[in-house]
Amino acid sequence: MASKLLSDDFPNLISLDFSCRTAEEAIRQAGNLLLQNGYVTAEYIEGMLRRERDYPTYLDYGVMIPHGTEDTLSCVLHPGISIVTIPKGFPYLGHKVTFVIGISSKEEDPLQELMQITDILLDSEKRIRLLHPSSKQEIIDVINENYMEKGEI
Repeated sequence: MASKLLSDDFPNLISLDFSCRTAEEAIRQAGNLLLQNGYVTAEYIEGMLRRERDYPTYLDYGVMIPHGTEDTLSCVLHPGISIVTIPKGFPYLGHKVTFVIGISSKEEDPLQELMQITDILLDSEKRIRLLHPSSKQEIIDVINENYMEKGEI
């Protein structure tokens, strides 16, 4: 894969067409993808939920980016991301969330991951492709193309 975030198992970290009604369900799904693929321990998911209660991670465009708390940094086995698409969305803080990006990072503030995601979201063409993918491969392609354009591979 082109970026240090994307590995050969990245398709296993994507859940398309997930159905849920709450942020907690969406965060658990994003966290479970990280857990099932060996990126975090189970305790990290509880940290993701705590962070969301204390400091909501809603960005814009229907996207939230849950990640752990300082006390769960030791629960990160590998840095990475998981992606959950929720076509019907759910209401959250006056918005409709349709896309959740779970982040596992040993850094308290996963700036590099957030900067890459923000770059994609700020470009309307990339944003549409990322947030309304026809396949897991389309998500991978958008992220990899962004890394190549930025010269980070």
